[in-house]
Parts: sequence; C-alpha cells; structure tokens
Amino acid sequence: MLGLAICAQTDLVGTVNRDAEGGTISVDVYSSVIEHDDGTPCFRLVALVDVTKHKLAERDELESRIKEQDLLLRELQHRVKNNLQMITALIRLEARSGPAPDTSSFERLAGRVEALTTLYQALAASDSGQVVDLGVYIGQIASAVMASNACDGIRIDMKIDPYPVSVNVAMPTGLVVNELLTNALKHAFAGRDGGVITVRSTLDHEGYRVIVADDGIGFPDGETWPKQGKLGELIAQSLRENSKADLQVTSVPGEGTRATISFSPR
Repeated sequence: MLGLAICAQTDLVGTVNRDAEGGTISVDVYSSVIEHDDGTPCFRLVALVDVTKHKLAERDELESRIKEQDLLLRELQHRVKNNLQMITALIRLEARSGPAPDTSSFERLAGRVEALTTLYQALAASDSGQVVDLGVYIGQIASAVMASNACDGIRIDMKIDPYPVSVNVAMPTGLVVNELLTNALKHAFAGRDGGVITVRSTLDHEGYRVIVADDGIGFPDGETWPKQGKLGELIAQSLRENSKADLQVTSVPGEGTRATISFSPR
C-alpha cells in the first residue's frame, strides 16, 4: 500500500495490520508529498505510528459496551416477560370472577398475551437476544394453547424444523398461529368426539412453510378467516407486512380447515 503510493506519487492515510508473534500489530501510515511553491515535488514525508495498544483499548471498550447493552436488553426482556405473565393471570382471574357466563373473549385475549410472553422468554434464552427459532417458538405456542384449552379427544400432531428469524417476523407469525389453533379448538370439532390438529413448520428449496390444519367440520358456507374488521384481520395483515409472508386459508365443509404461511427462500 505504501509502496504503491510512493510510486504513484500520491498521498496516503491508512492503517496496516500485520500478524506477528503474540498477536496482531496495527500501524497507522501517513505519507504525503511536499511540494515547492511552483508545485514541483520537493520530498516525501512518511510517518509510521504503532497504534496496537490504542486499537486493543478501543476493541476492549467496544466489547465491554456490547456486553453491557446485551445485559440491559436481557433484563428488559425478562421484565417484559414477567409483566406479561402478570397481565395474563389478571385477565384469567377477571374471566373467572365475572358474572357473564361467556368468558371466551377473556381467554382469547389471555392467549394472545401468552404468545407474546413466550416470545420474550425465547428471546431471553437466545444467545443473541435478537433472533428467535421460529420452529421452536411455534411449538411452544402450540403446547401452551393446548394446555389452556384442553379438550378431550383432540390431539395435536406436530413436526417442526428450525428457522431463525427476527422479532418482527416471529411476533406476528406466533400471533397468527395462536389464533388458528384457538379457533380450531373452539369451533372445528363442534358436535364431534374429537379430532386431530396438525402443525408443521418445514424448510425446503421452496422456502419455509408453517401449516396449521384440522380434520374438523370446516367453515360454514360463506365463512372465511380472518373476518373483515376483526382483530384477526389486523394480525394477519401485520404478518404479511412485517414478515413478508403469504397466508392462505382454505376450508372444506366436513373435511376441515388448512392455513399455510409461506416465507420465500432466503
């Protein structure tokens, strides 16, 4: 680098790193052509400054700041998770103590909050604190929904592949899966002794797909999901916008419902 600048008679400012015994040496290089008043070159000034200790100090300071920020982020996630767990408990307590016999709206709200709680729990367990394994997250949501809405005779068939995503992708995806599973448990097997809910999250050459399906009674004629103007529509729209995912829901009366969330190959 310095030799090229000398040959080309140009100025140079830069840093050279060289491996040496005991580690890497960093040297700042300054090279400038000094000219006469008429513009002709007079001589070249070259300076080499060993900045190894300075660079190491900068790196150590940066690593220290990163660790500090990571600890603060994990503490924030832990506090948010605890607050969400408290909100979920209060919602369910209110649902049990309320005079109205229909508490399904409270339970649905509690399920949505619980899905967010699971997300922050996954973030706290993540090495980076910013990336979530979507497959594991979906599995955790499915288990939580089944536990909260236990129905005799209904079982879940689940198979998941790992797929690391950001929080902006995981959050709407998890909320949509929560809605689909809750709907299936509440409505898909009405009048039946039981059934099967299938959850798949698979990765192949076509991309990553999340499938939530049931072998229940299907939608009544004219019914679709999500319904226009309902919160489910807002959650589905957030999935499409934030996750850049495609959502398709099909239903056949008497044969069941199938929802597919597709992510394009990376």
